[in-house]
Amino acid sequence: MDRVANHEPVASIGSPSRSYQKNCIYVHSSRQIPLSSLVFLLSLLPAGCTKQQSPTSGIPSQVLLVATTSPVLQDFSQQILAADNGVRLVVPNGRHSRDWRPTRTAAAEIRDAKLVILTGAGWEPWSERISLAPSRTLDLSASIIQSLIEIPDAITHQHGPDGAHSHQGFVWTTWLSPQLLLRQLPELQSALIKVAPDSADQIQRESGRLRTTLQPLADLCTQLKTIVPQKQLSIVADGPEFLYLLRDLGIEPVRIRWPLSSPADSAVLQQIQTEAQRFSGRSPLMILNDRRSKDHEKPVLESGFQILRLDDLEQTAPPRSVIERLTENVKALQALIESAPAAVQP
Repeated sequence: MDRVANHEPVASIGSPSRSYQKNCIYVHSSRQIPLSSLVFLLSLLPAGCTKQQSPTSGIPSQVLLVATTSPVLQDFSQQILAADNGVRLVVPNGRHSRDWRPTRTAAAEIRDAKLVILTGAGWEPWSERISLAPSRTLDLSASIIQSLIEIPDAITHQHGPDGAHSHQGFVWTTWLSPQLLLRQLPELQSALIKVAPDSADQIQRESGRLRTTLQPLADLCTQLKTIVPQKQLSIVADGPEFLYLLRDLGIEPVRIRWPLSSPADSAVLQQIQTEAQRFSGRSPLMILNDRRSKDHEKPVLESGFQILRLDDLEQTAPPRSVIERLTENVKALQALIESAPAAVQP
């Protein structure tokens, strides 16, 4: 009996638009095939031909090996494990972890990970509400607690759908300091060996390579720190994000409070103008977060500041690696320091 005449559902199969894994069945036909036959054919596919996807993340739904909360931790973990699979940035790219709230599905996925690596320093306030197992959680700020920079006043941000809000506590961007990263690397290595003991030799080898890459950056910061006192630098920062990196270089900027996604309102303009007057005649420079709108430059330039944009590494930016982006920040500050006029001797 004709299946189409009996109105059985059919599927039209054409040339596949993508390549599949080895050992998968390919169907090349322009004929209509009854849906029941198609289902039978699909049932014959090897398990490796399909991937079960998480309903929210689009990644394979197997238990995560490592859950990370910043692009830097994701990049370093992938380098050390020499694999992309099993390591994931759980905070959606572009979302600020301090204002993110994981869904139930995301929270369950994070809890089930064999290792959850936290930046700490208040970067993941949501982590306290999803009951992470201490034995499977690494807070990288714990080993550098004495080196964290406190935020003495409330910092107002507007970097998510929830509108403007304030944070108090510590500066969270520890990943911008090559020196702090080097201090945290042994802990990261040890934690990854615990979850992947069969790869211990590889993890130690790749950790060594990462250290070899970071060390020259840290050494350059130390070298530049000896030059800074001899230079006349009048620097204002648009927020707290770059304080760790600037401290590596011996630079203590004046910091204003300017929400990242907000235009320069009257309060911000007053701060900019006040600092411009303070540094009048000294070629002041303002460090702006590279994620700021181009429109934010206008009131800064009109007040007599030069501008240096730096990358806070809070978002992924392929194909550039984390090391490349860290290097660009340090090199930009090196050029600034070396070109600055000599300090006026008392």
